[in-house]
Amino acid sequence: VSNSTNYCSVFQSDIRDVNQIFKELGAMVHDQGELIDSIEAHVERTEAYVSDGNTQLKDAAMYTYKVRRKKFVCMAVGIVFLLIVLIWMFWPNN
Repeated sequence: VSNSTNYCSVFQSDIRDVNQIFKELGAMVHDQGELIDSIEAHVERTEAYVSDGNTQLKDAAMYTYKVRRKKFVCMAVGIVFLLIVLIWMFWPNN
């Protein structure tokens, strides 16, 4: 009877230990779930930032093209104006 009682108390102790292990495991799984949710939120924000960055890069390329075109037009107008002034100054007057 004593051996049987001793065996039951060891068995109960083992069951408590297993129960404690499962509680700790549940807490760890819960913490990992929160960490995964946080990582997922960061990934979603990063995706939005990359999308915004691509849009801004396209806008910057368009503005660069427009500025380059305006510089070319201004330079062409300046050269034409300079040619007109030079022709007017050096054209022989009869």
